Amino acid sequence: MILPATPRAAKVKAAMLLVTGLLAALLAAPLYAGPAVGGVQVGGHHVERNPLPRIQLERHAGKVEPLAAVRVQNKGISRDQAASLVKRRYGGKILAISEVQRNGRTMYRVKGLSDKSQVYVVYVDKETGQISG
Repeated sequence: MILPATPRAAKVKAAMLLVTGLLAALLAAPLYAGPAVGGVQVGGHHVERNPLPRIQLERHAGKVEPLAAVRVQNKGISRDQAASLVKRRYGGKILAISEVQRNGRTMYRVKGLSDKSQVYVVYVDKETGQISG
């Protein structure tokens, strides 16, 4: 909006800028408020605003297990994770993956083709994800 250059117009323009700034601050305030603590009632049910403290309490009570324990229960890494590890280290393409027993351990045998067109075979320990040649 273009206003004529008069003292009254300058005051109107300043007031408009002030109102616009206040409105922007009011709209942005929830973005900067940070996580809420506690909960609210919605339709007669208690809803957590920030579930982090509840999860921490449940973990200490033994209801939620840490990620490391979940990995052990899942018995290691998947075929896709093994392929991703090898591709990240050696590059190129993954040609084949098979599950084998080697030195008494379950491993993935990963056959790949390097960027220089060389075929390679590596083994990935299913439990730890460690790569060996």
